[in-house]
Amino acid sequence: MQKKIHTIIHGVVLAGGQSRRMGTDKAMLSLKGKTLLATKVNQLEAVLASPCYVSGYYPAFRCIADKGESHGPLSGILSCLETLEGDACLIVPVDMPLLSNQVIDCLVQHYTDQPANYSCLNSVFPLVVQANASNIQLLKDVLDYSEQKQRSIKAFLSLIQATAVDLPQAMQASLINTNTPEQWQFVVNSLGENS
Repeated sequence: MQKKIHTIIHGVVLAGGQSRRMGTDKAMLSLKGKTLLATKVNQLEAVLASPCYVSGYYPAFRCIADKGESHGPLSGILSCLETLEGDACLIVPVDMPLLSNQVIDCLVQHYTDQPANYSCLNSVFPLVVQANASNIQLLKDVLDYSEQKQRSIKAFLSLIQATAVDLPQAMQASLINTNTPEQWQFVVNSLGENS
């Protein structure tokens, strides 16, 4: 019998970056006739059966804007945790086009079995973070670090003692990020798409 969890797991797509290395807005890149952003939102809503939010500004979606000065994805995560406090967030970057439903299901199952914070071994995303006062404060602490290199998602995951889930090898292939035109072209070619 599955344990009843008392919090909703909301999907959150991180799409607020400037896409400097890609040279164009990654959220608006298209695969199979749909933008990466629409694909990620649809995927999370289908798997989680709850509303999905976008960290960034895209009026066609439920968006959560950074509340303060932007410090990359950490600022987006903080604004989402503050907005959705009391629930949990399954956070994925928009630039993970091959992310499988099996990976999402695996993290959700871990959370359902034992509510806690989860990330993937060897990859910071996707991750499940409880939107509670403690995690929000720890993320603010990371953002207050004096050196920029200390302000990282890995530092945050360490502070919240996120459990790293060791995914089966077959699932790990779906954790590819596309930050550059070369990485994007690799994904396009692997799917047999025309660029």
